[in-house]
Amino acid sequence: MNQTSNNKQAFQAANSGFKANFLSSMCILLWMFAGSQFLLSCSDSSSIDDDPTSGTMLVTVTTTGGDTSPAGYSFMLDGVGSFETDANEEYTYRNIPEGSYTLSITQLSSHCSVTSQNPQTVQITAGGTTNVSIGVDCKAILRNKIVYLSNHEGSWSIYSSSVNNPAKERIPEFNVSDIWRPSISPDGTKIAFVSTAQGFPLNQIWLVDADGKNFVNLTRDGQGHSEFPSWSPDGSQIAFHRYVPNGQGDIYVMDANGSNKRNVTNSSTGDWWPSWHPDGDRIAFHTIEQGIPFYISTINTDGSGRQEMLKSGSIFFRNPSWSPDGSRLAFQCNINSTIWEICMSNGDGSNPQHITNLAEAGRQHRAVSWSPDGAMLAFDSNRSGQDNTYDVFVMNANGTGLTNLTNNSNSSSIFPFWSPVE
Repeated sequence: MNQTSNNKQAFQAANSGFKANFLSSMCILLWMFAGSQFLLSCSDSSSIDDDPTSGTMLVTVTTTGGDTSPAGYSFMLDGVGSFETDANEEYTYRNIPEGSYTLSITQLSSHCSVTSQNPQTVQITAGGTTNVSIGVDCKAILRNKIVYLSNHEGSWSIYSSSVNNPAKERIPEFNVSDIWRPSISPDGTKIAFVSTAQGFPLNQIWLVDADGKNFVNLTRDGQGHSEFPSWSPDGSQIAFHRYVPNGQGDIYVMDANGSNKRNVTNSSTGDWWPSWHPDGDRIAFHTIEQGIPFYISTINTDGSGRQEMLKSGSIFFRNPSWSPDGSRLAFQCNINSTIWEICMSNGDGSNPQHITNLAEAGRQHRAVSWSPDGAMLAFDSNRSGQDNTYDVFVMNANGTGLTNLTNNSNSSSIFPFWSPVE
């Protein structure tokens, strides 16, 4: 067996028992039986001299796109070991036995893709340094953001803010007016919303990337309105409300690219405002039925198993929103009041109660959305201004800690939606 083979086997044996992050701070002393030499294997932070019979690999990672600071990446140098890097970092792998290796990115965020060759062959030479460039492109992503509509610049556009930074940040303009009811995809990279853009006389559901690019009409329906998009938990489908002019409408489901539309509720009542359960199998919605206060029902995504969940002879229930774990349901109701409050029940509809308590004529709370950890709620309300001036508020899920996020004076911010991505 030649010296290079001995070196390589010894290096593999040393690396198999240690993780890459341990190698970054410790050196491994490997005694070799062929001759009186020994090999010191050290990572990027090592101050030990390089073994002249081995080589070094310098990996430079460059991340481009809408998100240049995603979680880091994992690599595997076949036959040698693994290591991790940040999104834009140089990493030095020292004392690699001379030879040809395969370098692969083995883990990266789902919204990122490798733009350089992957895997790629790396040739290591004794006493030399091999430079390897890795390129990654990551889509823009909405993390820890609440998106909403605001007209504070004169026309309705999509904005975002966060609890820690309430400053309004406008999603880059994509020349669409009359926008409403935005909904963020589970991976945070896309926004579905409603508009009558590009000459469509009826409301349609549109899709745009988180950075305002790749604007597309998903429904393209010249006969009916399509509204209230709600993403499936895996992001592969969108539920929505469709109705023809002067009709009541049903809950529909389509694939996330707009294909395969099907009527789920197919009823004689008016079924509105779908909310997809985190288990992916059920959808909650409210029903408008003549002579009966609005009530909330559920149905399986295949159209079976329709059940009434929240229904009363005197109380209105509408606009449901499941908590991220499905254990609770938030909605609008008028329990103990003639005013629309934010209310909550258990996931099965039991124990409904209001968690806001305004009870002031002409004021209401609407369009509730959960934080990704289920600890807080966002909603819009005109409680702080005139009847037609709305702000986005946040509060704890028990109703405490109410905070006005947008603080409008002569404009409104409405229809908040909390990004599922933390």
